[in-house]
Amino acid sequence: MALLLVLFIALFVVVFLFLLPILFSLQAVGSLFVYPRQLRAIFGNRILRRNHALEHATIVVMMEREPGRRLNGFSTDDGFFVQGVRSIAEVESAAREAVRRLQNGEKRLAIHRNCGTTIVAANLLAAIFFLVSLGLGLVFLGGNWDLYLLIVGSVVLAFALRIPLSLLLQRFVTTDPDLKNAEVGWVEPAQPGDLRSGIFGLLLAASTVQVRVFHTDPDAVEIFRDDGAIVR
Repeated sequence: MALLLVLFIALFVVVFLFLLPILFSLQAVGSLFVYPRQLRAIFGNRILRRNHALEHATIVVMMEREPGRRLNGFSTDDGFFVQGVRSIAEVESAAREAVRRLQNGEKRLAIHRNCGTTIVAANLLAAIFFLVSLGLGLVFLGGNWDLYLLIVGSVVLAFALRIPLSLLLQRFVTTDPDLKNAEVGWVEPAQPGDLRSGIFGLLLAASTVQVRVFHTDPDAVEIFRDDGAIVR
């Protein structure tokens, strides 16, 4: 009985690994209906792109000061969040240095290899390569094993090219390092509700800091503080 169970599990693993490239490719095809629209929305929101650039720069500065740290972040119209921090002071210091360095022309700080844009890039590439492979395979290969190998190759190629595409998307679509009319406002602990993570938000909030960013150019958005004041 134990042997049959082991064989069943082994068969399940083999079948799953066999189908994994196809399942991933099909999931990636679904992203074609979501990610392009999201990228277009981000590209049209200059404030969000600038906050995204400052988020990256802040994390880069923190990692320069202490290499090997695991930090995450995400941006909003009001500023950005940094997760995995120890204190408000370290984030505020890094954010103010990041603003200064971006204003002095260090645009490279706005680009980060581990940005979530890399996931978007991997899915877009996998979807496009899968559809191309499927078309070529059905026309020229007749749907045999060569088609499966072509799909596997397309997945491998998508993962190999995801970082270069991510860097291009960040540079031209999802970030804007032009912070000459921006400054760091106040830095405060994140609230669980801001993280939109349900019960996990309670755990994440303990090591997450929110950085408010003020933009003083015509593209600025109004931010309502808790005391009712309106700032830019």
